[in-house]
Amino acid sequence: MEEKLQFVKHFENELPSSYANRLGLLYASMVTNDHKKDNGQFFTPLSIANFMASFGKTEKEKIKILDPGCGIGILSTAITEALLKKSKNLKIIELVAFETDTQILQYSELCLEYLRLWLSKQNIEFTFFLCKNDFVLHNSSILNNHNNLEEYDIVISNPPYFKLPKNDERIKIAQSVIYGQSNIYSIFLIISAKLLKENGQLLLITPRSFCSGSYFRVFRETFFSLVDLKTIHLFNSRKSAFKKDNVLQENLIIEASRKKAVEENQTSLSLSFESKLTISSSETIEDIDKRKINHYDISNIINFNSYQKILHLPLNKTDQKIIKIFKNWTGSLKLYGLEISTGPVVDFRSLEWIKPKSSQKTVPLFWLHNVYSMNLIWPRNSGNKGKIKCQHIIIDKTSISRLVKNKNCILVRRFSTKDDNRRLIAAPYFKNLFTDKEFIGIENHLNYIYHKEQDLTSDIMLGLSALLNSKIFDLYFRTFNGNINVSATELRDFPLPDFDLIKKIGNKIENSIESNKEYNIDELVSEVFNLKIDLSKVYE
Repeated sequence: MEEKLQFVKHFENELPSSYANRLGLLYASMVTNDHKKDNGQFFTPLSIANFMASFGKTEKEKIKILDPGCGIGILSTAITEALLKKSKNLKIIELVAFETDTQILQYSELCLEYLRLWLSKQNIEFTFFLCKNDFVLHNSSILNNHNNLEEYDIVISNPPYFKLPKNDERIKIAQSVIYGQSNIYSIFLIISAKLLKENGQLLLITPRSFCSGSYFRVFRETFFSLVDLKTIHLFNSRKSAFKKDNVLQENLIIEASRKKAVEENQTSLSLSFESKLTISSSETIEDIDKRKINHYDISNIINFNSYQKILHLPLNKTDQKIIKIFKNWTGSLKLYGLEISTGPVVDFRSLEWIKPKSSQKTVPLFWLHNVYSMNLIWPRNSGNKGKIKCQHIIIDKTSISRLVKNKNCILVRRFSTKDDNRRLIAAPYFKNLFTDKEFIGIENHLNYIYHKEQDLTSDIMLGLSALLNSKIFDLYFRTFNGNINVSATELRDFPLPDFDLIKKIGNKIENSIESNKEYNIDELVSEVFNLKIDLSKVYE
């Protein structure tokens, strides 16, 4: 690797970011995919680096920049070039970059040395410190609200992302800002925000997963107290940002600024309710010049008074109207006495009980592939990828703890598939389908909604199932959830309309079924709620 590196010379008048990109391509071709995965290492494409850097700005003569996981150094070079184009005052730049991959450090040093040489020709004094320590461990004291000595004007970052094992030292020191088995990128973001000077800029490309979900609740609460979100850009294609590494991940580009501390120790920070947020979107990086841009009041995007503090990301006026509708709904599963749980049958832990055929000792077992919109198909004779799942489970004194009482409930897929055009897919299950069974099996890829003390009535089951399958619910869900997962926590916190309106939808469906007439869920929902939104052209 060192021998090849000696021949990678910069071209005359080559931009440092272009040189960094060439070095990155060479390095990526020489390491394995496992090495990249183990290090959470997916280099920022040059086009994305330049777009992120375009948000950078300063009026100062001297600035200090932090790149928490610099890799080759493409973000450091891109932000430096962008600042030089905009600022006439800038004379001194200090860069602190962190990188722990020993194999890449020689590339990083070569890149940053060329950046120094290039800047000297622009009469800019440039110094850099390439820190080989772990970024999180090196800055652990700041997570415990100790005063930090180093503050930065700009932090630009493409943090690594991978789940940390529970015994990881970084998990232990970050307990105040994370919950459960966290992804390392969330810790990077909190430390980066805390290291910023007041009004300093935070420029990030990061997974969208932090926008919702219980695992990121503490992170959101902390992060939103530290920074004001200014701009968010989304890619509609999950493959766009890191397609050369075949990464399937919904990413955001974020521009934020550090809030003003209201106490000297910076442990208590104000929330900004009146600020504006710009949200833009493009299909890929290639059409980013044609991106759609909208502006929103931040208070309409994040409910700072809520427990979850979910970040909604509307992409158009329809999304905005739908968020407003849901914001006015005050009901919830809990308020209506309903519970939601995850199916307790974990297939690989229950193999000895799961059987292909029915017997007096078995009860039906429902899988994800049995559940369709308003329709439970059991047994299903065609399986996932041609493989038929065993759809019966033995009931005995050991397996009974994995089963649930046979009662009316609503089955909801926890995951959507690439063939599904909606994220939420639900079907009512009526206990009279198996009158001779006291228990049923629900596999772990399903959630189920039920009443603890009594059976759900058919109008509630049909009405709530219809809502969950409707376009308006799907579009609302997409404004904060960027993946295919549907957690019980998210559904538990879903705003619901008045219970009588849910029953009204259910009654209309019952009447259609009794009259042997077809019904359209979205038309029924629009009629009952008098929606002034044309959902027919949103997606098919």
